[in-house]
Amino acid sequence: MAFNILPISIEELTYADLPKLRNLSIDTFNNSFKNEGTDFSNYTDKNYSYGQLASEMINPQSHFYFIFYNHKLAGYLKLNLYKAQSQPMGNDALEIDRIYIRQNFEYMGLESRLIEFAFDQAKKFNKHLVWSSVWEHDHPVIYTYTKFGFKAVDSKTFKLAGKNQKDLVMQIKL
Repeated sequence: MAFNILPISIEELTYADLPKLRNLSIDTFNNSFKNEGTDFSNYTDKNYSYGQLASEMINPQSHFYFIFYNHKLAGYLKLNLYKAQSQPMGNDALEIDRIYIRQNFEYMGLESRLIEFAFDQAKKFNKHLVWSSVWEHDHPVIYTYTKFGFKAVDSKTFKLAGKNQKDLVMQIKL
C-alpha cells in the first residue's frame, strides 16, 4: 500500500509577513486558552499588536518561522537568543518562545517538527541548551517536550487576565 505524504515546510518570516503573523498569533493564542473562559482581548491587543510584533521581528536575536502543511499556513515558531530570551539562561541557550499551531492542524506532529527544527537551529547557532516555558495545564505540550527529553527544571508565576498562572521551565542539553 502506498502512502501519500503531504508536504510540510518551515520558512523564516520577513517583515511583509507581519499581518499574517499578527492574525495567526491572536487566533492561536485565543484557541490555546479558550477553555479558561476569559476574554483575552486586552492581552492579545497589547502583546500581538503590529508595533509589538514588529519590534520583536526586527530584533536580530529573535527568529520567527511559519510552518505549512500541504501548502496551508498551520502555525509558527519563535526562537530567542542572548538578551532576547524571556529570562536569562546564558549565551549558550536557545529559547523556544512560542510554538502555536492553528486549530485543525493540531495533533498532526507539527509541534514535533518545530521542536526538531529548533534543535537544528540551536546547532546552527552553536547553542547547547534548548529551553521553553510551558503552561502547567498544557498537558499535550508537556508530553511532547518530555518525549524529546526535556526536563522541568524550574517554574515561574505569571499573570494572565488578572489570574496567577504557572509555567514550567523545561530544558534539554544537546
